[in-house]
Amino acid sequence: MAREGLMTSKDVSRYLRCSVTTVRRLVGRVEIPHFRLGKLVRFRCSEIDAWLNMHREGELPPDAAREPLVHPDQLFLFGREVGRNV
Repeated sequence: MAREGLMTSKDVSRYLRCSVTTVRRLVGRVEIPHFRLGKLVRFRCSEIDAWLNMHREGELPPDAAREPLVHPDQLFLFGREVGRNV
């Protein structure tokens, strides 16, 4: 088994693109996999990836990702009438 380095809360916050406070809150609620080494908290990247996969919610179909969502109250400057649904 290959040895994997451990990440700090700051590393995980950069990896997840969230604040360190959010990572600490997830640790406090025991919502994210982590290790406690005395007062230190460490994370394994593979476990964070698995945790992310478990919490994945739905995926956009490829065509829907390309077209912007149109709200019925949205006004257009060119080529579309006011109040007309597209």
